[in-house]
Amino acid sequence: MNEIATPHDTFFRESFGRREIALDFLRHHLPAELLAEIDLETLEISKDTYVSADLRSAYSDLVYRVRHRDGPLTIYVLFEHKSSPEHWTALQLLRYLVAEGDAYRKQHPKARLLPPVYPLVIYHGKRRWRAPGNFQDLIAPLPAVLLPYVPRFTYALHDISARTNAEIKGEVLTRLVQLAMRWIFSQEPLARLSDLLTLIEQVEDRATALTILESLLRYYVQGTGRVEEHDVRALLEKNPTGDPIMQTFIDRYIEQGRKEGIEQGIARGRQEGWQEGEAAMLLRLIDRKFGPPSEPVRERITSADPETLLRWSDRILTADSLDAVLH
Repeated sequence: MNEIATPHDTFFRESFGRREIALDFLRHHLPAELLAEIDLETLEISKDTYVSADLRSAYSDLVYRVRHRDGPLTIYVLFEHKSSPEHWTALQLLRYLVAEGDAYRKQHPKARLLPPVYPLVIYHGKRRWRAPGNFQDLIAPLPAVLLPYVPRFTYALHDISARTNAEIKGEVLTRLVQLAMRWIFSQEPLARLSDLLTLIEQVEDRATALTILESLLRYYVQGTGRVEEHDVRALLEKNPTGDPIMQTFIDRYIEQGRKEGIEQGIARGRQEGWQEGEAAMLLRLIDRKFGPPSEPVRERITSADPETLLRWSDRILTADSLDAVLH
């Protein structure tokens, strides 16, 4: 799979690729009738993607699978990150449904039925979503005699931009990532970032809070075009935290800026001066998630180059084992 090109897509995948966020979000936004028939605790996040290479700069799909009483249910989440609605979303979803069906047939060659799909579009642009919500609305003219031959389906829409802050539901981590997406186009992004930092302080798992903090800062530096590195450092200095892990990251981030004057996004800022700190951070996260790393693992991480450390740090968000992180 090609790398996703935009900061919006990256933040979405880093956030909604976390199982705890996916569970909490779906618990609040799936229809009650559907929730009554599935077991969300069986949720798995698929590594499959059905976005074609030419559309990956505009779309980021995530596929969740949960157990249904009649078999597996596949839930698609399509993230639309443009500042204006996408008219052809229903057509794009049709392509996903066909691609998923083909993939399922290959994985289950003896199957004669396909699992159901619940398409959910998440939108956070500036303008109101006015795209056709039913595939048949894209067809004209459509004489009644042709209706049986044209697919008819719709999709659920979660329009974050149309909701008030109070209408953003979920636990603190789920609300935080939704508010971050809602506020990314704010005229006062630095003030909104300050509000988000306050929410991060409420995340109980500090390793998770650290990961979200890093992802959030990168998103607002790269995604707004109006937040500079020196503004972020000044904001962090005004928001001290007593948590040792969080403070270590903040201190290193601020000090790095003072010494090297980095004026680029956090993702591009992981260079030689960051290597030792990134290795230490990754080791802390491994210790929190999988237990104390062995000496060979420590040596492998401390000697890794910055790009490898970045890749491993991204994997730890959803990995189920240490081998999955370091493979």
